[in-house]
Amino acid sequence: MDPFDEDLAARKYAAANDPAFPARREEAFAAILAALQSVLEPEGYVLKGSTFSRSTPGGKSAVHLQRSRYGWDAQIVLRFVTPDGDASNHPDWPEDEDLTLWHFAPDQPRDPGTLAFVDVIDRPSTLSTALEILTQTALPWLDALHDG
Repeated sequence: MDPFDEDLAARKYAAANDPAFPARREEAFAAILAALQSVLEPEGYVLKGSTFSRSTPGGKSAVHLQRSRYGWDAQIVLRFVTPDGDASNHPDWPEDEDLTLWHFAPDQPRDPGTLAFVDVIDRPSTLSTALEILTQTALPWLDALHDG
């Protein structure tokens, strides 16, 4: 989500004054979770709360849908821990940080995994880019960490 996107800012303002927005926000969050579930479950990920996880002898990976504290969006966050419970020691993994989809699409103007609820409501196709990057780039990369 681009903080300088005037159209998004206007739609957020309209949503803030819409008594139906809290329910629509929950619908958008559920739609994002359902879309993630449709691509992650076939890959062996199990949903608990808003986190999909997969465990192998090589470690545990997680794809977490994290709500922003302001209630306007949610972000897809990736995590990996070794069997010892340590963070990944992969050279491309930022120290003491989770990864976002932006790590896998640096050419994008903003993190494609940060999904504004008003965008998901108004344009459900918003999820397409995030799901494409997740399935074609991020998940194979996480799978390689499982293989060690």
